[in-house]
Amino acid sequence: MLTRRNVLQLGALAGTAALLPAERVMGAVAAAVSPSVPAFSVPLTIPPVLRPRWSLGNTDYYEITMREADAEILPGRTTRIWGYNGIFPGPTIRTRSGRRVIVRQRNDLGIDTAVHLHGGNVPAGSDGHPSDLVRPGRSRSYFYPNRQPATTLWYHDHAHHQEHRNTYRGLTALYLIGDGAEDRLRLPSGRHDIPLMIQDRSFNDDGSFRFPLGADEFAGDTTLVNGRPKPFLEVEQRAYRFRLLNGSSLDGFVDLSLDSGQQFVQIGSDGGLLATPHATSGIPLAPAERADVVVDFSDYPIGSRIVLKNAFTLFGNDPDVLRFDVVRSATEYSRVPATLVPIERLSPASARRTRDFELALNLAKEQFEINGKVFDPNRVDVRPRLGDTEIWRVTNRDTALGIPHTFHTHLVRFQVLDRNGTPPGPAESGWKDTVHVNPGETVRIIMRFGDFTGRYTYHCHLIGPFDGRDDGPDGSRPMNSPCPGRCFSIGLSADHTRGK
Repeated sequence: MLTRRNVLQLGALAGTAALLPAERVMGAVAAAVSPSVPAFSVPLTIPPVLRPRWSLGNTDYYEITMREADAEILPGRTTRIWGYNGIFPGPTIRTRSGRRVIVRQRNDLGIDTAVHLHGGNVPAGSDGHPSDLVRPGRSRSYFYPNRQPATTLWYHDHAHHQEHRNTYRGLTALYLIGDGAEDRLRLPSGRHDIPLMIQDRSFNDDGSFRFPLGADEFAGDTTLVNGRPKPFLEVEQRAYRFRLLNGSSLDGFVDLSLDSGQQFVQIGSDGGLLATPHATSGIPLAPAERADVVVDFSDYPIGSRIVLKNAFTLFGNDPDVLRFDVVRSATEYSRVPATLVPIERLSPASARRTRDFELALNLAKEQFEINGKVFDPNRVDVRPRLGDTEIWRVTNRDTALGIPHTFHTHLVRFQVLDRNGTPPGPAESGWKDTVHVNPGETVRIIMRFGDFTGRYTYHCHLIGPFDGRDDGPDGSRPMNSPCPGRCFSIGLSADHTRGK
């Protein structure tokens, strides 16, 4: 009989040592009962771009309502979702670097919520701390100064012990920042700049979301792109920019490639554009990681069909993700320049201190911990000093069960220094805010703390687990196990004498 301690080492993510226990694989496959969907039978949906309710000077004001709605995710079936403005994924906000945004989020759901702008450099009161809740029937305004370069961000629920259910039901959306440096590169833009949010879900026969059947980690058996299963996208014979986001929860790792063998040209990662483009045949993404890529369809004859594939299919999900159908010629062409944007390299010699973080599952207590602790909103474990540069060594101690983790820092972007002493590859050469850490691996990251003080979190971004039964709209039934996604809080002190 398989137990959590009786595991086999299976596969790897992008050739790394992301070992996965057979129990998780077999359990996910056994539970994979979602209705089948014919491949490439539905068109890709592109989330609408939200318009400001009004603008005043350098500030745009938006209003969003979190509410229930019925959506057709699987063809011919209806799914009850919780969405920003009642859609899944929610509306995209497009703004400019330096232009201020205020979003008034109203909660018309029967549960607590909190909204986190993932990757945003924002004041603490607008960061969506797990205990800064938007109660049912109430509203909260979030201020985003956008003092950061062009990048692909996303916003999602962040309410402690609720985010697993709230994001699974649909509270996720994109937030895109542009700037002049990006404009000058003349990258594909407008209708040729397309976000692709990849998420895993499972469904009941009637189309409703099917939740995990236990507190163990899971992956959905149906891969969605912008809320549609295995869709198709009609393209022209020209270059397109795709903003890839892995918006999955726990084990929803992806390793993307094109079945034609064509390479992607990666131009950006979590924190913005790279210094130079990077040609690659595969794009591995852990949950919450992003990659901006350019795909050029100009050499394909009209009528060609190119499939975006996922090589990471250990949990029963289909390897087919999205099909590109080349349907017409193009009247314009864009190419990726040889250089993109300059990136300031943070020097390890400038680091004031080095901190160690160990990620691990405490089997005795059945809870995920960082440095032996779980999240406590009343505790501050780290007080970096405003303006200081620090190195963080993040080690994944979950070797027995082979659990990979994704480490996310709020407020600050970072640069990857090395993995087990080996410098990062081109895909991780730029700014990031989320990094995957494989079992037994140590990743060193370097960051500079600036702009804002206050209470922030850093955590593993594998959202969940929960016990599989629908908690209902009131969210009254407690979770049966700790959530690994909220492990620590950060405090930034403006009083430099208190930094430690």
